[in-house]
Amino acid sequence: MVRVLLYKLASMVGVLLAVTLGTFLLMQMSSVDPVSARFYLQGMTPDPTIVEQIRQELGLNDPWYIQYGRWLWQMLHGDFGQSIFLNVPVVDLLQSALPRTLSLVAVSIGLGSILSIGLGGLAAHYKDTWVDYVVRIVSFLALAVPAFWVGLLLLYALAVKIPIFSVTNTKGLSAYVLPSITLAIWFCGLYIRRVRNAVVQAYASLPVIGAKTMGIRTAYIYRDYIIPQVRLVLLSMLGITTGAMLGGSAVIETVFSVKGMGQLMVHGIISRDYIVIQSYIVWISLVYVVVNTSVDIWMYLLHPERRYGGRP
Repeated sequence: MVRVLLYKLASMVGVLLAVTLGTFLLMQMSSVDPVSARFYLQGMTPDPTIVEQIRQELGLNDPWYIQYGRWLWQMLHGDFGQSIFLNVPVVDLLQSALPRTLSLVAVSIGLGSILSIGLGGLAAHYKDTWVDYVVRIVSFLALAVPAFWVGLLLLYALAVKIPIFSVTNTKGLSAYVLPSITLAIWFCGLYIRRVRNAVVQAYASLPVIGAKTMGIRTAYIYRDYIIPQVRLVLLSMLGITTGAMLGGSAVIETVFSVKGMGQLMVHGIISRDYIVIQSYIVWISLVYVVVNTSVDIWMYLLHPERRYGGRP
């Protein structure tokens, strides 16, 4: 177990270092000067002397490897630099934006898991009937329809036509209801059919057939055989799904005016604020890697057979 943990931690550190280096080099390859862009976005013509002075103060004229080393060292000490456009510490922006995005994604995953298990189990119970076909069509549509379009429909239906929610509300728990439902619908599109197939396969397995033959109650069969299979299906894809939802939250946050990491990233791209962009990528990558590593370890613990043979 210790060997596996050390291997996972080493892999996580390696991935994060590769992400930071790749992100930094991509920002360095950009032809846009962030200092000049700040003046242009504020409607001013940049003075070359002032631009050069600001670049010197920010250390932008140093060799790339010195800038990267300084940036990495500062990040390890909790200093993510100063936003070029907003002229405020990036860590202050992250402290307000990151919890909103993580809350949105967590609620969406929880809601999506409940709906996926319910609908997937229902489709499996009524396999090859009209109920099964309807649920499968719903899951296909949930995945095929763009999330931003679903969000706009929810806004129009539940905030304009039927004013249950406010279009301009960006505070309180009610501000997360519609965006969470939007992301949860996309989540259901991924998971409903997988849950259904897992339940169908579990029903056809020899242990379940034997349990039915012995007259074991259905509730115990679900508890001991069906639910563990569904749990593994959800966990096996949770890491990848979390990364996709973190990326998709940028569009959803823009549609619903949620001031999270996604909206921060969009504003950073528009304003050419590469300090904000770098910090966003690093933090999202950190969350993604931590979730994937946690899922791998959890799957390792739930699968005793993985402890033997092969790679750690």
